[in-house]
Amino acid sequence: MIYLLAFIVLIGVIVFVHELGHYVAARSVGVTVERFSLGMPPKLIDIIKKNNSTEIEIYFFKIINKKIKWDKITTISFKRKQVASDTIFGVGLLPLGGFVKMKGILDENMDQDFTGDPDELESKNAFQKIWVLSAGVIMNIILTFVVFSSIGLIDGEMVPVSSDPIIFSVEPGGPADLVGIEKGDKILSLNNISIDTWNEATEIIMQHPNDTISVKILRNGESILAQPTLAAAPNLRKGRVDQEIGILGVAEEVQNMPLGVLGSIGYGLSQTKWSAILMLSSLKMIFTGNVSNEDVGSVIMIGDIAGQAAQAGLVPFLYIMALISMNLAFINLLPVPALDGGHILIILLESLRGKKFTLKTRMRIQSVGMFILLGLMAYLILNDIVRYFF
Repeated sequence: MIYLLAFIVLIGVIVFVHELGHYVAARSVGVTVERFSLGMPPKLIDIIKKNNSTEIEIYFFKIINKKIKWDKITTISFKRKQVASDTIFGVGLLPLGGFVKMKGILDENMDQDFTGDPDELESKNAFQKIWVLSAGVIMNIILTFVVFSSIGLIDGEMVPVSSDPIIFSVEPGGPADLVGIEKGDKILSLNNISIDTWNEATEIIMQHPNDTISVKILRNGESILAQPTLAAAPNLRKGRVDQEIGILGVAEEVQNMPLGVLGSIGYGLSQTKWSAILMLSSLKMIFTGNVSNEDVGSVIMIGDIAGQAAQAGLVPFLYIMALISMNLAFINLLPVPALDGGHILIILLESLRGKKFTLKTRMRIQSVGMFILLGLMAYLILNDIVRYFF
């Protein structure tokens, strides 16, 4: 149950923030938002704001003409004076996303009812359209920053106790352990290069994945020379998973440093930058074919990760939320029809050619985009089914 709840909360927050960005941006340039839905159809709840009342429509299974159908089962009305809204706020039964339906936009619904009214997105200029379509991505990046800043405020930051190159721990079975390097040893030199700080040692080690290097250490006043063959791993320290770095299998001593508000903001900014680099390098690996089936997954994999993180505690769960929010931002920016980036690309191409594509052409482009996305989703789901159940 915790896995399901964690998944719903994770996806719900990320998607809500994304769609809220589209909603606010659309309203800011005078575009009518016809529907704001959290969750996917069939619709479960609709909230309709009228001048003198708010109506809540609830949908469920209902027997109509001796057939079971999904339909409205009741309406709850609250009398109140307010400004009526053109937007229906809804909740879908399936907690797998959400959407904002704007007036006058050619999206995955394939609506073609453009009237030329000033409150349609199609009637706005290129800058206004791009602002509306990119607002969801912007909000996801902001969410990533806010979540990372919150983590900094809650949990502080792990910082080195000292800059001295003294080994605090040794990974069992790692390169250092295999050649007899021990906790408490001080690194004097690497490949005959004198070492004064831990950062100097780290930089040299990172440059030699899978290489054998000479390590001179000081133990109980005696100099000892070791020649470990370094392991290789993705450069997670800088977010460059497309780069391999050397690993000695040792760590320095660190301690937790509480962060105030300003410190948490700085931590949030640095972590947001790191996560952006991580997503860029991950996409680079995907497009160059340097990933395996084990490295990619669908909503099933996200649910599993969310559940494990929730069991580990609040901070791990927030950390996963921040990373997936940044991931959603970059995925949506891809120039694929049906994604925000695809819509933006079409607008830019129309601006360059000085006229719009025909509706028929745009429908074809949109259809191709939907085919690609649905095919990718099917592949990822099948990949996860094989991963978890076979």
